[in-house]
This record gives sequence, C-alpha cells and structure tokens, in this order.
Amino acid sequence: MKQALLTFRLGTQDYALPIDVVVEVAVMVTLTTVPNAPAALLGIANRHGEVLPVLDLRQIIGLSPHMVTANTLFIVVELAGQRAGLVVDEVYQVKYWQAEGVNLARGAGQYIQFIVSDGADVLQIMALEPLLTAVLPERFAKA
Repeated sequence: MKQALLTFRLGTQDYALPIDVVVEVAVMVTLTTVPNAPAALLGIANRHGEVLPVLDLRQIIGLSPHMVTANTLFIVVELAGQRAGLVVDEVYQVKYWQAEGVNLARGAGQYIQFIVSDGADVLQIMALEPLLTAVLPERFAKA
C-alpha cells in the first residue's frame, strides 16, 4: 500500500506531511498581526472568509525566521476541524511511498512522526499535532 505525502523543504532538509491533512498550497496573503503572539505566529489571514493562523514552520523547529514575501508559499493544513497555514521554504510535490518503507522515528524529536527512505532519499514526516500545539495550544490541544 502506498502513502501519499506532500514534500517540502525547510533549510537544507526535506520534510513531508501526509496528504490527508493538507487542504491546499497557497501563495502568501495579507496578514494581520496579533499582539503578544508567539514569534512563530506570523499573523492571521482571511482565507476564503475563514480566520486562518499562519505559522512560520522554521521557527517552530528551531531554525531562523523565514523571510516572508508576496511569493512565499504556505501549506494549509487541517487537524480535527481546525485549519492553519504553515510557511515553508519550498514546496516540492506529492510523493508516494510504499508503506513498508515507512519507519517509526525513534529519537528524532517531538515534531517527527516517521522517517521514510527509498534508498536514495530520506524524508522526515512531520507530526502535525505537536507542531500546531507548540504555538496554538488553545486551538489545537487534544485534537
């Protein structure tokens, strides 16, 4: 059985999210800043009439902040009926991995759920709930 993953880059590393949590990939929109918000919360967007928190995924995982421009892409994800935008450096494509190539990521950190390898490439599959609750616990805790 194959698993569909949306692949993207943060810094020099490749990551992925299961396609079933991805709503869309979008180009940056105007953000409204939120006073006293965590640094990783870049702001709130009006996305199709919905209030959407937009997060800098680089900051959540401990990298330097992302330089946001009009061409910046973000991935809209959904967890337990709540949506958020995740700003990444580059979005690649959807890849399909054989289920037997997916391994539990023991000791890879709180934000990595699985690691996949096809012999040439290694992808770290992110755990969405810890990522979102790290910045917005009141919105995503116990999703």
